[in-house]
Amino acid sequence: MITLITANWLLYLMALLIGIVTAFWVWAATGREASIGETFSADDGLLEKAGEPVQPAETAPEPAKTAEPAPPPPSAKPVVAAAAPKAKAKPAAAPAAAPPPSGKPNIPAAVGEADNLRLIKGVGPKLNTLLNSLGVTRFDQIAEWKEAEINEVDQYLDTFSGRITRDAWIDQAKFLARDDIAGFEKKYGKL
Repeated sequence: MITLITANWLLYLMALLIGIVTAFWVWAATGREASIGETFSADDGLLEKAGEPVQPAETAPEPAKTAEPAPPPPSAKPVVAAAAPKAKAKPAAAPAAAPPPSGKPNIPAAVGEADNLRLIKGVGPKLNTLLNSLGVTRFDQIAEWKEAEINEVDQYLDTFSGRITRDAWIDQAKFLARDDIAGFEKKYGKL
C-alpha cells in the first residue's frame, strides 16, 4: 500500500488540487449570485449621471389607516413588536447646472492657421469641435490665456468645465506653440 502511494503521489496531489479548484469554483459561483441579488439596490444613488437631477421614485400609496387596537389588559404580558426597517434616505437632488451662455467667449481671436488641439492631453474629438466653435483654434492663443480668459472660456465648456486648469492646457499649449515636442513628451508623455 505504501509503495502504491509513493509511486503515485503526484497523481494524488493533482487530484486533490483539481478537487479544491472545483469546490471553490462551485462555491464561488453559487455564493456570489445569491449575495449580489440580496444586496443590490437600484435606489443607492450610484446610477445617476453627474449633473442630472435625481428623479424621485414613485411611491406606492399608503394603505388606509385603521383604528388602533385596544390596549391589552394590565395582567397580560407586554408583547414586543418587531421594529420596522427604516426607509433609505434618498440623496438630495444636485442643483441643475445652468446651461452654457449662447454666443462666443470674449477672448482675443486666433491669428493664423488652426492647430490640431487634440494634441493637448485631455482634448478629445468632442471638446476639439466645441473649442473650434468657440473660436479657440491655436496653441499660442491658449498659451497666452490668463485667469480672466480661463474663466470666460470655462463657462462655455458645459460638461468639460474645469478641464483647462485640471489638465494644464496652458502649460501644454506653451510647449506645443514653441514646437518643443521633446519638452512636452518629457513632461506629459508621448504625443
